[in-house]
Amino acid sequence: MAAASIGVVGLGVMGSSLSLNLAEKTREVVAGFDLSAEKGAATEARAATEGLAELFASYSELGRFVGALAVPRRIVLLVPAGPPVDACLRDLGELLEPGDVVVDGGNEWYENTERRERELAAKGIHYMGCGISGGAEGARHGPALMVGGPRDAWDLVSGPLVSIAAKAPTDGKPCVSYCGKGGAGNYVKMVHNGIEYGDMQLIGEAYALLRASGRSNENISALFRRWNAVDHPLRSFLIEITAKILVVEDDDDGSPLVDRVLDRTGSKGTGKWTVKDAADLGVPAPTVSAALEARYVSSLKDLRLKASEILGTPKTAPSFTDIQLEDALVCSKICSYAQGLALLEAAATKHGWDLRLADVLEGWRGGCIIRANLLVDFHAAVANDPDFDNLLLAPEIAAILEARHLGWRALVSAAITNGVPVPAMANSLAYYDALRSPRLLSAALTQAQRDCFGGHTYNRTDEAPTLAFTSDWLALAAKKQLPDDDDDDDHGGGASA
Repeated sequence: MAAASIGVVGLGVMGSSLSLNLAEKTREVVAGFDLSAEKGAATEARAATEGLAELFASYSELGRFVGALAVPRRIVLLVPAGPPVDACLRDLGELLEPGDVVVDGGNEWYENTERRERELAAKGIHYMGCGISGGAEGARHGPALMVGGPRDAWDLVSGPLVSIAAKAPTDGKPCVSYCGKGGAGNYVKMVHNGIEYGDMQLIGEAYALLRASGRSNENISALFRRWNAVDHPLRSFLIEITAKILVVEDDDDGSPLVDRVLDRTGSKGTGKWTVKDAADLGVPAPTVSAALEARYVSSLKDLRLKASEILGTPKTAPSFTDIQLEDALVCSKICSYAQGLALLEAAATKHGWDLRLADVLEGWRGGCIIRANLLVDFHAAVANDPDFDNLLLAPEIAAILEARHLGWRALVSAAITNGVPVPAMANSLAYYDALRSPRLLSAALTQAQRDCFGGHTYNRTDEAPTLAFTSDWLALAAKKQLPDDDDDDDHGGGASA
């Protein structure tokens, strides 16, 4: 067999699928490595079944794997993030040479990617982080790829990566984004996953409302199928699979299988990373935060059962129309993306990444979990505005929100009135209302409170915003001789807030 043009380390479900995708699309030899010879043999068997036997070879000895690669060597890692990657790189670092490229395809914290890039650069080896979205099916037939790292390294690996990527349904462009240096690719994938958290929670809230109103799973599935029509604004991969999930029957008795799924949602960390970094950068991300916290609440199953007995459960069904629910989903989804894009902008500015939001949105149009019709509108909004500030401010997006916000409000009101939790929809609405408020009275009062008990200062509306003021609020209030003022200053205090 000829020297392999590219190698894949880790032949689990994702690595095996990506290896065969590379072999099929490049028509060049791909080498695979896994410590488990069984996984390698299983991938070779898949290759034979799919007519790719002559284009794939597996190895369970690292030296032989590296020796099978053409120089400069190009290697994609698909091993669990964190310490396993560091261990793998220590072993590879002894065998690779200057000019070789390693692309980490795992969901890795971007700072780890930047650290590894520095460590390997000292040996002349290129290191890149590549977010891969689309699951095993996408890995085999066309994922969305978000790549970050040295530009020289991107030039070496762009050929095979572009060849395996999903193609956008509207124009056939490959769904690959070169996001800039360092950990930019991993960061974009992290934010992608944060938006994914929000989108999934919003759909879950819509489902919960529909069930609370008395609709059956089959009836709800039919509604979701209508929403997934070709030209519908809600058409998306997640809407599509939800419609299918709802009609799956349990093999035992033919009842809806989703009704047997325990109501406890897991998470792997990227949603938490998104919320944490948004907080660190001072970027509001209330939709993603609500989705993350909803997963945490779901894990409190025993406590929820106990609370339902003590606190009771709602007894009335919410009343709303399908169009109101559609309005709420569309508007909330827009807010989720707006928060994600704002976070990407802030991070790119902080880290000096040459990140173009239009390229990111193009790369999300196919292959990835959050692919959706609305991405076309989002891309146009970003691409047509050189002074882009926030997705909600784009004229075409603002028009959608203006046309639909009353239905959104009615839906959220119905949910709250009848005790159906919709934290992501409600937080999205609060974000929309706060963003369009020229003066936030709650913020003014909170800052006055901070200055009152902690001397944190405040700025004035009638002075330059750079000037800081402080006032003795309690002394000034005492001069007013308030009738209910007990003059008791022994309420605690401090400067913590």
